[in-house]
Amino acid sequence: MADVLVLHGSPGSGKSTLARALALALGAADMPWGVIDMDELSLVHPYPGRWFPRDNLRAIWPNYVAAVPDIRLIIPMVFNDEEEVELIRAALPGARLMICETSAPVEVLKKRVTDREPTDELAAALRTWVDVYHERSDHERIRHFRVITHPATVEESVREILELTGWLRA
Repeated sequence: MADVLVLHGSPGSGKSTLARALALALGAADMPWGVIDMDELSLVHPYPGRWFPRDNLRAIWPNYVAAVPDIRLIIPMVFNDEEEVELIRAALPGARLMICETSAPVEVLKKRVTDREPTDELAAALRTWVDVYHERSDHERIRHFRVITHPATVEESVREILELTGWLRA
């Protein structure tokens, strides 16, 4: 059975960074892996709607499973709400879905997005999304487990996620 780990969290919480680092760790252990970035599946103008990246995921998922039936797939994304969890689950038939919420203090998240974005406008928009994300009350109902990415290093966070998923157990 294919495992799917969704790295869900606020902008700046380390989802994409951890997805790449997890892929490297799985590769070093000779474990089959894939990464599908939902932000990348959303890149189109004009944006057709919230359904678009999920439909893209539904379309490509069978290719991943056909190529590597026991794949460990990593998907960095933000769930907008609990309903979206079920919609993602429906887009990934036959997968075991695990959701890891990545988190850090709000001031750290805002600094991370400010430092990485190419324009002040994009950074300001993401700082607002950090606030919106942290005002939500559904995080515990969405996640299976949570990893705090600050002050932890990327390597420490990867080890914690691999332990919580059981992916490197013999």
